[in-house]
Amino acid sequence: MVQVYKDITKVQKDAQKVAEIADIIRHAKIGTDVREAMAEGFEAIDASEVVNHLIDDVDRLTDEIIGYRADVKNLTALVNKSINDNKTSIENIAKQNQGAIKQVLDNNQSTLDTFNENWQEKINRIILGIDEPTLDKIIDEKLNERGV
Repeated sequence: MVQVYKDITKVQKDAQKVAEIADIIRHAKIGTDVREAMAEGFEAIDASEVVNHLIDDVDRLTDEIIGYRADVKNLTALVNKSINDNKTSIENIAKQNQGAIKQVLDNNQSTLDTFNENWQEKINRIILGIDEPTLDKIIDEKLNERGV
């Protein structure tokens, strides 16, 4: 016949580690063989290399993450410095070139003014026949006709 164990033992303290859980299980009053096996299992887990290995891995990952955060912070500072340096360089180049650009504009304006005057003279000669060389020729011919 099967006998059923009903363990009504209440756990009296809060465990913080697996070894403490094992201790609580071990000191319960009924089902001692099962509890002892469970306790030994918990103790084995607590002292095993697997758990320690996992804890070491987590510690290494934490250190690596902290290192990455520092790298990101350094890279961010480097990028911001580069942006500011480039902005300053561009502003300086613009300031230096403003004078040269103004000089080129002034020179081109003078050339454009001369070009406009030449074209205006050509237009006057072609359309109106009133440019200075044409007027000089007309006056010379009229004076020659009169014998002057």
